[in-house]
This record gives sequence, C-alpha cells and structure tokens, in this order.
Amino acid sequence: MDEAQLKQLKQRVEEELRQREMGFLEFWLQELKAIDARHHKELAGLQSDLKALIKRMETRLRILKGGPR
Repeated sequence: MDEAQLKQLKQRVEEELRQREMGFLEFWLQELKAIDARHHKELAGLQSDLKALIKRMETRLRILKGGPR
C-alpha cells in the first residue's frame, strides 16, 4: 500500500470509530435521561434505577469481552 492509501484507510477507520463512539454515547445518554425523567421522590428509587443501569452496562461489557453470561 502506498502512503495515500494508508492515509485514506486510517481516515476511514477513525471515522468508523468516531461513529461507533457517538452511537454508544447517544444510547447511554438516553438511558440516563430516562432515569432522570422519572423524577424520583426518594433517593432509594434513584439508587435502584442507577444500580439497574450499572448492572445492564456490566452485563453488556461482559458479553462484549466474551465472558460467562
């Protein structure tokens, strides 16, 4: 591969990574906004929702890493 092809490939990879990161952040931001929109009356309710979100994130990360389900 010549220099121009390498540069073009690098740009495509960087753009793909940027798009994936944006999708990731948009998804979890929406999840957090949904928790915020519930207007919890007590701290326990908010803590419960946050723990559920953390559990979902941990599960997803474990799946992506190929660990036990």
